[in-house]
Amino acid sequence: MSKIHGGNIFQFAHEQRIEPYEVVDFSANINPLGPSQRGLDALNSQLRYISHYPDATNDDVLNAIADTYGMDKHQIIVGNGAAELLYAICRLPGYTGAFVPAPGFSEYKEALEASKIPVRDIFYRPREDDNGLPYFEVPYLALETFAAELKGQDGRIIVFLGNPNNPDGTLLDKDHIRTVASMLKDANSLLVIDESFIDFVGNDPLQDNEYSMRSLVNEFDNIIVVHSFTKFYAVPGLRIGAAFTNKTLITQLQQYIPSWSVNTLAQAYTKAALNDVDYIKRTKQELNEERAFMYNALDAIEGITVYPPSANFILFQVNQEGITANYINEELKKYNMIVRNCDSYVGLTNRWVRIAIKDHDTNIKLVEKLTDILKV
Repeated sequence: MSKIHGGNIFQFAHEQRIEPYEVVDFSANINPLGPSQRGLDALNSQLRYISHYPDATNDDVLNAIADTYGMDKHQIIVGNGAAELLYAICRLPGYTGAFVPAPGFSEYKEALEASKIPVRDIFYRPREDDNGLPYFEVPYLALETFAAELKGQDGRIIVFLGNPNNPDGTLLDKDHIRTVASMLKDANSLLVIDESFIDFVGNDPLQDNEYSMRSLVNEFDNIIVVHSFTKFYAVPGLRIGAAFTNKTLITQLQQYIPSWSVNTLAQAYTKAALNDVDYIKRTKQELNEERAFMYNALDAIEGITVYPPSANFILFQVNQEGITANYINEELKKYNMIVRNCDSYVGLTNRWVRIAIKDHDTNIKLVEKLTDILKV
């Protein structure tokens, strides 16, 4: 079982004896347009200040986030990537257990275990709808049942859910989430929704994204919505993320975020990129086109089951005997390509593959290689 996340181009390049820029990386779900030029210009202009400490208040960034997503700045906390915020959440006192999605992002469990909080998996089950399309079923009933049993007990839990979930792209239903949040509130428990990929979903402006659960922090005081800026704005090497919640939880979380957690360059880039309207619009437009193209192209390949995508990545299951994700990656190595072997996700095996959606020409090359590899 592979233990690393996607996107380790440096290790791959070292093994292949090539330069990192030569790696065609389909394993990390990053905006195929690359970084915002407006953001890069702002970053460059701040290089002169790296001999000084960053602004510990993060005030400019908080204002930009509030304006972009239509939230009160006092409902926002930023950190050194979404992962730091996940670890901070798990340090909140008084929680005796947790649930994480399976399959799901591994850092939920890592963060909980670091805080010595016992973890249980809640399994998303593969299903088919009435039209024969595959999907993963969110176990709302199981969550509601457990929350009901917990009411009046001494235990308090944290429930983590992805929206969209990684690696399958399943989106949450707002009405179901309201029910779960309400029942968890009655049990004095917390609901954490990871929306690291939500900006890739849908066609609406970022503030008006109907699929986001962000607005629910105005209805429930036991919801935290975690947000990443490094995926949509294509700067995972800079590290910046945010969480939206009520002022009480913000104050508690601030105890676990070090001063100067967000560096000067990340602050400058994020503030400018959030205001790069053309970049955001172009990302949405090109991704919508490529998402449709890649889904249809992959779905035409015999021997795999492709799950309809919602964000900037696609999950498929290999149904052919003798073909595994490891085998696919070994074949793709010949072309300096890499996809995500999903065997490290609980509930999946090395017959599951996740691919990031990239630019059209690069996507075509991957489809051609996969078609050859998967020929029956």
